[in-house]
Amino acid sequence: MITLKKYISILLILIFLFSGCIGQGTDSRPEKVSTLVREASVLVQEKGEEAFPQIREKGKFYTGDTYVFVWKVEGDNVTRVVFPPDLAQEGTDVSDFKDDNNVSITNMFVTIANSEKGEGWSGEYLRTNPADNKIEKKVTYIKKVVYNDTTYVLGAGYYIN
Repeated sequence: MITLKKYISILLILIFLFSGCIGQGTDSRPEKVSTLVREASVLVQEKGEEAFPQIREKGKFYTGDTYVFVWKVEGDNVTRVVFPPDLAQEGTDVSDFKDDNNVSITNMFVTIANSEKGEGWSGEYLRTNPADNKIEKKVTYIKKVVYNDTTYVLGAGYYIN
């Protein structure tokens, strides 16, 4: 027969064992990515284009496959101005940038930037993951920054896999 003392002991042991599992499997990427974009946006808010070299360099805003990008919005024209993984793509027009399913990423990102909050998560979209060349779902955190009279859209994302 199990006494109350044994029952409580077993219960405490089980709680201790299962407590190590709490939080396991929790995806920390959303918080990390949104924090990264917000920190980069503070720099752009303070320094404008002078912040771009810091955002481009490997380190805080560009590690592994995570990086902050910056688009410049001028009316209907949207230009990629910071793109750390491929600097040759900087200066390209992304006014009609689409995912691998022909959905307008530009409209999605600019709509978030122009929302009342001025920031938020995109819906899922499809992109070819350069790590494995497979089309995968991706999400991106977007934040709008206005420096002087120039509007920028900053973002960073990750593949859902």
